[in-house]
Order: sequence, then structure tokens, then C-alpha cells
Amino acid sequence: MDWSLSIDKAIPKPLRVIFRGAGQVFFCCNAVTGLIFLIALYVGGITAGLAATVGVISSTVTAYLLGFSDDDIDAGLYGFNGTLVGPCLFLFLENTPQLWLFVVLASMLSTVVMAALMRILQPYNIPVSTSPFVLTCWMFMVAVYSFDGFSRGPVLPAQGIPVEIVADSVASTSAWFATFTQDVTVAWYTAITKGVAEVMFADSIIVGILFLVGIAITSLRGAFMALSGAIVGVVVPILLGADQTLIEMGLYAFNPVLTMMAVGWVFLKPSTGSALLALLAGILTVICQAGLANFLAPIGLPTLTFPFVLVMWMFLFAASRSRYWGNSN
Repeated sequence: MDWSLSIDKAIPKPLRVIFRGAGQVFFCCNAVTGLIFLIALYVGGITAGLAATVGVISSTVTAYLLGFSDDDIDAGLYGFNGTLVGPCLFLFLENTPQLWLFVVLASMLSTVVMAALMRILQPYNIPVSTSPFVLTCWMFMVAVYSFDGFSRGPVLPAQGIPVEIVADSVASTSAWFATFTQDVTVAWYTAITKGVAEVMFADSIIVGILFLVGIAITSLRGAFMALSGAIVGVVVPILLGADQTLIEMGLYAFNPVLTMMAVGWVFLKPSTGSALLALLAGILTVICQAGLANFLAPIGLPTLTFPFVLVMWMFLFAASRSRYWGNSN
């Protein structure tokens, strides 16, 4: 929206770059949107907000110090991975004073990984997206086993062979679709909004709503794709009989949110065709997430946003070979 872009340009450059870095988590190069995202995280929890702020500042300053492209830095491209690193490490590792050092170091490393992967993927015109965040956090999560000053948190999956979910915990299709009682309506509303919020590890309805508002300020199509991805991340797991608790927490939805935004709005020409392609990509992201969760279970690592990254890469590589879809940039 024009008014938000006017405010974006009026914000002092250091703050504008930081806010844009937060906004780029949802592909929004808009300081107003990024500010709303950070406010939403503080609403969800002070620690998460502080961790995201420390992460985006650390990763952005690192890019400046290493002399990376001023245009990329100004667009916030070196900030969004750091924004994700902070809340992620505080969620999965034990909350200690030393963890702040871990967040700073991991955010700095995400910038280096970002630059390296940009160099590798540049010839193919494929975005790096959140892959530096995923690779960095995986490394730091595994590294804690070698350091006495750090330890895993209770949310980090325990190492073990994956097992089938019990029938009692499977989402009942009839319960979700047959009758829309007040409880069922609340369950849908909760799962969809939390699915958007979980992109930044926030287990909060209000955070999800604020994220959608922030995206809509930048692009209504982007907000529509995000909302559609969240719905896909609820409907598809229900139809496939996934764990009901995970569905209600939005944990099957946050990856499709990013996938549908990337394919249906950002990296392909916006059209009905790219929207349908995004829908297919969103559905496959759910299956990819389930498969990767079981693949990573023996080493006790969460999937994070890797299902989104993997599906997005495959669809963008495939689209570059198609006469129907062309890159928008």
C-alpha cells in the first residue's frame, strides 16, 4: 500500500533496514510490515521479541562489517534469517544467559551462510530463502551436546525411531467437517491463525492475526496466499489422518504458508496458473514435512522450515523448465 511505502522511506535508514529484515521473513520488503511483525512477537512473549530483535540486528550488522551488497542489506535480505534464529534457539534450547551468546553467534553465521548460498544459487535464479536459518540452527542444536554450558530444551524432539501415532490422537475427519459447532469453529480458527504465527515460532492466535495484517499492508495477494497456505496446512493433515494436537497447534500449517506465498506471489508471475501451482506445492509441503519429521527423528532435530525450502526449490526449478510459468524477477 502506498501509505506504508511512504512511511517506510521516511524511517531512518538503520531502523528501516532492521524492520525490513523482520518483514522479509514473509517476503515483505516493507519496514511498516516488519515493525508490526516485531510488535506481534513482543505481544506473544518478551523473550521471543528480544531474541528476534537481537538476531536481526546481529545478522544485519555482520553483513555490513563483511562488506556485502548494500542493496541486499537495505532490502533486509541479511536480516530475516537472524530474525528466525533468535526465537528458534530460545524455543528448542534451555533458556540460560549463555544462550544469548549462542543467538548472536548463530545469527552472524546465518549471514555468512546466506552469502555463500546466494553465490551458489545465483546462476540458477533460485532464492536462498530460509535455508541459512535451517542449517545454522540445526548445527547449533546438535553442538549443545558437546558443551557443558548449554543443554537442549524440553521442546527439542528426543532422539528415537519414529512410531505410528495412536488412533485416539488422529484427527477425525467427521469431527472437523460434519458439523460446524462452536467448538469446531474455534478449532479451525485457532489452527489457521496459529499456523501463520508458527512461522516465527509463536503459539498465539493474536500473533497470527497481526502477521496477516502486516502482510496485507504490503500485498493483499500475499496475505491471501498466506491464509490459503494455513488452510491447506489444516485441511490436508485432517484428510490424511495426522495427529490432531499438531494440527490444532498449527504445526502442519506454517510451512505451506511460506510455500504458497513463495510460489503463488513472490517468485512466479502472479496469475491463476501460479496460484494453482502454489496450491499443489502447499499440499505436497504437508507430506514433505511429515516425511522429513520421521527422517530427522533418529537424530532429534525439528524440521523447521526445511520442507518449505525443499518444495519451493523443486517447484521453482521445475517452473524454469515450463512454458507456462516464468520467473517474476
